[in-house]
Amino acid sequence: MKVAKLAQTVVLWGIGAVFLLPLYWLFVSSLKSDSEITRFPPTFWPETFVWSNFPEIWEQLHFHVSFMNSLTVTVPTVFLTVLFSSMAGYAFSKKRFLGRDALFLLLIATMTVPPTVLLLPLYFIITKLGMFDTLAGLIFPFSATVFAIFFTKQYIDDIPNEMLEAAKVDGSGDFRTFFTIIVPLIRPALTALIIIDAVQNWNSFTMPLVLLQSESNFTIPLKLALITQDTVSTPWSKILAANLLSMLPVLALFLAMQKHFVEGLMAGSVKG
Repeated sequence: MKVAKLAQTVVLWGIGAVFLLPLYWLFVSSLKSDSEITRFPPTFWPETFVWSNFPEIWEQLHFHVSFMNSLTVTVPTVFLTVLFSSMAGYAFSKKRFLGRDALFLLLIATMTVPPTVLLLPLYFIITKLGMFDTLAGLIFPFSATVFAIFFTKQYIDDIPNEMLEAAKVDGSGDFRTFFTIIVPLIRPALTALIIIDAVQNWNSFTMPLVLLQSESNFTIPLKLALITQDTVSTPWSKILAANLLSMLPVLALFLAMQKHFVEGLMAGSVKG
């Protein structure tokens, strides 16, 4: 038993090292010079720490502007997605209305459509609504997702109907029932959804590329794409420093909410 446990520990540490190696390489390379990064054989620790990579890339990309743009897009989008999708999940789970099951199956079927197929229709719709080249065009059209509706519905399905009926008898309306009963009971699921959706919106590249034209509106992923266009030689050290800076907010969010994130995923894995 001890040998099997030791082997299991070694395997898990090995898997963990494989996943952590890119993060380690990102960190140490962001502190190297360009010549040291491209050297072969590579160095596994900087010979000289180039701390200037961070302030230089911050000023070069006007990072504070793109950071605020990404924050302006991510926070409202995540809030609206969690709110509207959980409301829709509540309706599909606990409400009875004509065509409910057919509509839900239709929504689930849309998940099989490749996102690139929707680029052109979304572009025309957002342009007609007057939201092209605005941050609002990255917020309101994406304030609810089928995945989030499906995700929250699975948790709400486990809430006993008797609890909701008792609330109704006490005079609780749909909105009060949702906010005072449903939301607290599915809080781990909502936490997991917040992290998943925040990472997706923070790192989104394709839709900002299609919908944004003014550089003053660019989010962090678009700003990072500009680095290679501004110079003849690729400044790898600054690219990696910028990537590390862009990763810090979502990493901090995950570390702050990881306990609830794991609880949300585990609760969904033991339904019934």
